[in-house]
Amino acid sequence: HNIAGLISAIENATKIYENNGFIYNLDQENNIISSTFISNIKISKSKKNLILTGFAWASPKGYQKAIDMKLNNQMIEKNIWKSFRKDELQGWLVHALHSCKPEIIRENINIQIDGNEFHNLDGFFCALGEEIHGVSGYFGRNIYSLYDCLRGDFGVKYISEFNWLNHKRSKTILKTKFIEIVEIFEDYNINIKVLLN
Repeated sequence: HNIAGLISAIENATKIYENNGFIYNLDQENNIISSTFISNIKISKSKKNLILTGFAWASPKGYQKAIDMKLNNQMIEKNIWKSFRKDELQGWLVHALHSCKPEIIRENINIQIDGNEFHNLDGFFCALGEEIHGVSGYFGRNIYSLYDCLRGDFGVKYISEFNWLNHKRSKTILKTKFIEIVEIFEDYNINIKVLLN
């Protein structure tokens, strides 16, 4: 173990990033599985010890559960997020954000969401992410991030059509957020078809 090299790397990084940085969780091939942002990093060192202190970003509930599932190769099919409790879904979505790396940019795609497949706003975003990007896919975790995703850099250049099955149930569950979501898609000239199944 090269402690002197580690100390030097941390000191250089904290200078470059103004005492902010990430701690990464790596798999056996040194691929980044997850990260934790730390601000106000301070280094205390002695001959045998290195202590980092700072403020760590706390992952939402459910995040570690999703990480563990990924590390154990349990993310093999869609809808695994349905096994998460309501208060764990933001953790699932943050994991999906950190792990979604679309390899191709797709254009003019048609998507379909079934209102019977989710029970709250977080569930809608879980279903939307998987509809667009497959297993544990990401395409927003709240209204504001949906805007970001539709602007680009999230694997989709343009969605041409959005078919919303059982939309009346979604409207009841999502209330005013349903209207906001529809308006956002309309702002991006996406043809929305609300359908009863």
